[in-house]
Amino acid sequence: MAKLYYGSYGHNPSGKQYVYWGGDNYRTGQHVVAPVTHWKSGKTYDTMFTIQRTSGGEMGENEAERLEVQGIDVKWIGGRDTLSLPSGSQYQSKADWERSSNMRYEEAVRQRLMSYERNNTDLARTRLLN
Repeated sequence: MAKLYYGSYGHNPSGKQYVYWGGDNYRTGQHVVAPVTHWKSGKTYDTMFTIQRTSGGEMGENEAERLEVQGIDVKWIGGRDTLSLPSGSQYQSKADWERSSNMRYEEAVRQRLMSYERNNTDLARTRLLN
């Protein structure tokens, strides 16, 4: 039986959620390969998709019906072989790729927080001097 899988793209999903069909053998938090169609060119390519929640049974059927009525085409998950993706080919294992991705993500968050702290400190000094 097929299920609907909701999630976002990349190792650290955030923002908009997307929906895909898949078999019963996927779980929340798993990284899978999902087809994406470019809105302008119409070209379809594969990308990493992180599952955030699932919907099966009657609830999944109702959701699928609702999406079909709205004209939303739901694609099928393309499998689990994320190392076959272009950005995954440089890593020896999925664990290496995830560690590297997490380090880059944490560094980006740290930089953003330090920038925020620096801007607030400058604003506080300006207010004190005035």
